[in-house]
This record gives sequence, C-alpha cells and structure tokens, in this order.
Amino acid sequence: MGPGATDYAARIYALNDADLERLTDEWVASMRSRYPDSDRFSGAGDMGRDVVGYRTAARFDGPWDNYQCKQLRKALGEPEFIRELGKIFFHSAAGHFGVPAHFYYVAPRGAVRAVRDLIGHPSKIGPRLIDQWGTWCADDLVEGERHPLSDEVRALIDAFDFQNVSLLEAGKLVRTDEMKPVLVKWFDADPGEAPVGSVPDTMQPEEAAYVAQLLAAYQEQGAPSYTTGDKALGDAKFGAHFRVQRERFFDAASFKRYYRDSTEPAVLATFEKDIFHGVFDTHGLSHADIMAKIAAVMNEAKSVSVSGVLGKYARVPVKQGVCHHFANDGVLPWVK
Repeated sequence: MGPGATDYAARIYALNDADLERLTDEWVASMRSRYPDSDRFSGAGDMGRDVVGYRTAARFDGPWDNYQCKQLRKALGEPEFIRELGKIFFHSAAGHFGVPAHFYYVAPRGAVRAVRDLIGHPSKIGPRLIDQWGTWCADDLVEGERHPLSDEVRALIDAFDFQNVSLLEAGKLVRTDEMKPVLVKWFDADPGEAPVGSVPDTMQPEEAAYVAQLLAAYQEQGAPSYTTGDKALGDAKFGAHFRVQRERFFDAASFKRYYRDSTEPAVLATFEKDIFHGVFDTHGLSHADIMAKIAAVMNEAKSVSVSGVLGKYARVPVKQGVCHHFANDGVLPWVK
C-alpha cells in the first residue's frame, strides 16, 4: 500500500510557491471535461490570477475559474484572503477580464477561523471586502499607487455570488479524483487496482476487428464461416476459446480505462510499450497457423515483466488482452 492521503498532504505542504503553482496547473489541466483549456500566470502582473481554467474556448471572453495558490507557513489570514479578491475585482473593473465564475484558494495549510467563517457565510464576504478595502486593498493593487474603492468595483462586488468562493486545503486536494494522476506523477502515489472487465453478452463494435481475425483462425481449423462472433460463442470446439479471448480483451479494456483516468498518459503508454516489445519477436516468427501464432503470443505475454507503477497490477489476462487490442488496432494483427 502506498502512503495515505495525509502523507500526500504533508508532501504538498513541503512544496515551494512555484511548485504548488505547477502542481495546481497540472491538476487543472487534467480536468479536460470541465476546462477545454487552462493557463498559469505567475509573478508580477498576474492581476490576482495564478492558475486559470477556461470553461469554454472563449477563454476570458467566456466563464472561467481562478485558482489562487497560497503556499504559506501558516493558515491563510483574512487580510490576504480579502486582498486577493480585491485584485480580481479591481482588474476586472479595469477591463482586463470578466469576473471569474468561481474563485478557489489553494491554501495547503487551510485558513484562519475568520476566513472560514466568511466562506461558511458567503453573504458576509462582499460587505467585508467593501468595509476593508481601504485598509487591505487600496495600497496593494498596483505597486506605488493607491486605489480607493470605485463605483465600478463596488458594482461588481455587489453583483457577485460569493457562494462561488472556495477553500482547497491539502487534505481536500488529495481526495479529489482528478488529483490522482498528478499525485502519481509527483509523489509516486499508488493508483490502486483496476476493476476486472465485464464481458458483454453480445458482440460490441469496439471488438469487431480482432473478433473477425479470430473467426478467420477458427475457420482455418475447420469451423464454419461465421459472419458474426455471436454465432461462434456456441461453437462446440471453439466457443470456449472464443469466450476466454473476449474475457481477456475486456479485462484489458477495463485496465486501460481505469489507468487512463487515474494516471498520467505516459504511465499507460509505458505499460503498452512493455507488452509490445515483450511479444513483438514471437509475433513475427513463422507459425504453423493463426491459432499457433495466437497461442505463442499469449504464452509470451503472460511472462512479460511490466515496469513502473502498473507492474504489480498487470494481471496475466490483462497482458494477454492487450495483445488482442494490438490486433484490433492493426498494430500486431493476427491475420494480415
């Protein structure tokens, strides 16, 4: 078992400012179903933006979310909480971008009680921001300048729904599903075991290519010329073999789907590359017939040593099933 969520939270505590921004940037970038695109702004001139997730291709011309990273030695204090909101409203009023749809504080060590109280009672945030503008915001928006609260800024504050302000502590961060691939990459987190695949009762479009090749192999051995895999399932001689191959195929499909969602793309790519190189030479040898080729490759696949984090989870049926995926995709076909 790998470290628990608490251990990963501690590792996030240890990141420096730039690394916290990079980790957050990779996390936001991984949420493609939510954000078609994202950007990282850092240093002077970020206008209160560290990492931005764009909800549409319109980018700042459409809705967007702001992730403000606060890697502090202690909990986020109220002045800094208010000041960062002030920056966004000030620069939005100046026409640089619209007000974000949601404002996230990525503060690994959490926030002080006063900030938690404000977030817990969103209706208090706007009035508090207005009340403290002169103290915590006016002199810290643009270096060397003082900017009292303007009517334009106040109008934006009054119109904003402060329910859309959230605090993301390290413990909460590491529990989000989308963070799992980032934890695997940054801290060698254990993504866990993939679920066993479920085999549909009837043929699926996704398996058509390799199934056609298996049917050709059976015909070569004397089976009827089946037009569909469904009929081959009942074959007295080859039905059992066919069912096992489909089990392997869908086991591999479940494996790939799980780790595609829970690890960086390179992890699954490395796994498939290991299998490919492990069986490539055997696949290329001369074999008596198609069935002999399949048997030889399956035998070789079960012995392939898989490197990296997926090594301990690559069960024999999965490794063998990946070979059917290679055939299905035309990478290492059973029948040329």
